[in-house]
Amino acid sequence: MNLHALRLFYYVALTGSVTKASEKLHISQPAISAQIRKFEKENDIKLFNIRGRGLVLTPLGNKLMKPLEKMFSIEEQVQNIIEDHHNYPEGKLRIAGNYLATSVLIPKWASLFKQRYSAVEVQITTVNSHEAIEKLINFEVDVAIYSDMGAPFADPDEFECTELYRDEYLFVVAPGHKYALHKVTLKEIASEPFIMREEGSAARERLFQLCREQQISPPQIKLQFNGLHETILAVMAGYGVSFVSSLVAEPLLKQGVLARVDVPGISSMNSILLGTRSREHQELFVHDFISLVNHHLDTKA
Repeated sequence: MNLHALRLFYYVALTGSVTKASEKLHISQPAISAQIRKFEKENDIKLFNIRGRGLVLTPLGNKLMKPLEKMFSIEEQVQNIIEDHHNYPEGKLRIAGNYLATSVLIPKWASLFKQRYSAVEVQITTVNSHEAIEKLINFEVDVAIYSDMGAPFADPDEFECTELYRDEYLFVVAPGHKYALHKVTLKEIASEPFIMREEGSAARERLFQLCREQQISPPQIKLQFNGLHETILAVMAGYGVSFVSSLVAEPLLKQGVLARVDVPGISSMNSILLGTRSREHQELFVHDFISLVNHHLDTKA
């Protein structure tokens, strides 16, 4: 398979013209056109149709775009990894964290790291816990910080995880809610309208797991947000119940803008994990970041 020709085809299709692809790739227009025609002839296919002065993808050409996008994205990731290796202590540290991690934990660690390694670019992405794990597996990030989803890495020789904290998920409501500061059963609280994050968030997964364990119907999610901050604001405004980490809830409980609902007999512990590739597959600055995190662990980050 002629990957060079496929790359030329991909960038012509992506930019919309041979001229723009030539400028991007620093290859002459005649060379690009000749390589694509040769590839089409060798494989007895047609990738473009000419329409007026422009090019239009054939159905086959259009079908090839998605797998080629993935392939060249992986190629770019590989190139970035090699460049980071040669540029140490420069490079790019890519961190994916769930909303809890990026709002409470990571800002302090990233600041301390940048003070020590100013030449390393730090890129932080906020996703849910499931997506953080996926990004690490797909080599899109170097470090993932997330709440335990109960599923270990498929290849423990390549990936490893460390527990950073154990805290508790709490049921929270606005101070004026009928269940504020009361003891209720899980069935009672689950009958209330809930405000939660999207599917894939660890708190939501744990809440539904508790309901399955207790053999009760799960709550109806009446409001759904993609951010933890928005979820908390909606609860504070007086509507519904949420289920959130005590790291987030406790400061707001002390301020009196949220109230806890006591649900006895329910175990709702939350493990916050740091996942990365095994040490022999880490860049040096990734290892340095992990060492810094371990050195500065404290729940008041």
